[in-house]
Amino acid sequence: MVSPIPVDDSAASRSGTAAGPSAVTPAVARQAVQWWMALQSKNPGAAQLAAWEAWRKADPQHEAAWQRIESMRSQLAQIPLPVARAALAAGPASKQRRRTVQLLTALVVAGGGAALVRQSNPWQVAMADVASATGEIRTVQLPDGGSMTLNTASAINLRFDDRRRVVQLLHGEILVQTAPDRMGRPFFVQTEAGLARAVGTRFTVRQRDKDVEVAVLQGAVELLPADAPQAARLLQAGESASFTPLQASASTPLKDGDAAWAEGMLVVSHMRLDDFLAELARYRRGRLGCDPAIAHLSVSGAYPLADTDRILTSLTSALPIEVHRFTRFWIDVRPARNSS
Repeated sequence: MVSPIPVDDSAASRSGTAAGPSAVTPAVARQAVQWWMALQSKNPGAAQLAAWEAWRKADPQHEAAWQRIESMRSQLAQIPLPVARAALAAGPASKQRRRTVQLLTALVVAGGGAALVRQSNPWQVAMADVASATGEIRTVQLPDGGSMTLNTASAINLRFDDRRRVVQLLHGEILVQTAPDRMGRPFFVQTEAGLARAVGTRFTVRQRDKDVEVAVLQGAVELLPADAPQAARLLQAGESASFTPLQASASTPLKDGDAAWAEGMLVVSHMRLDDFLAELARYRRGRLGCDPAIAHLSVSGAYPLADTDRILTSLTSALPIEVHRFTRFWIDVRPARNSS
């Protein structure tokens, strides 16, 4: 279903890696975040400080969660205190407070090491114009009549003015369908690596840890590395490439199913099991691990992303593996006990 912009009533990026059986749960992480926000909101009184200390002592997991808060000062420093205070004062039902708590909870569960932190300013992601939750695939209409589909745990800002149309990709992956513009404004996707300029096109852009991947389904896209304009590369329909601020890779043919995620499918051909599970992990919260002994196994097929647990179960029928579920957020895939 396509919704017009601005529509942003879903949670902002809620990705995170849950810890193991003895680590911090999302519920406890949320309590720790709420305490942190409360203590930042004003000068705490003696009664509030005593209640906070009592909460920390009530359960070892409470103290573990608070120690994660303490260890994440560099990430938390990115959040302006007036904004945190405003979020707290806004009340439990406000979108601003909900986003703040969800983002910080994900960071605490992940111990500050989530991909969200590695790839972009987490506060920017939390305050994005449009965002999708983990496991959500969301389509929105653009102000110029085009459309955009956000893959799981993605976030964008829109910067349309009289001179140009810019989509700022903060995190994740998008599928863009541009529309003719009566004002003749160029269309760009801004990433950490530089700009992708659309030429009447349909294309995907994915922000990865070390680079940005672009795949062109229709039309053409020019890659413009931020620090090396001489390294610009033009991609035609059926081609893909990656780029960094310093260079653009050679183009390669699109693979089958490169944009199948926009239709709710994960389509792979002869993909290593560890790579497949890493891809699947994008669509679910928590840890999804792979034993190195089975990492080389090959996976092919088309898998509906609406039920990632069902995908894992189906893998056990096709491969000599077992799925070990320690908690809802901690899953390991291991060799089947009866396999040689």
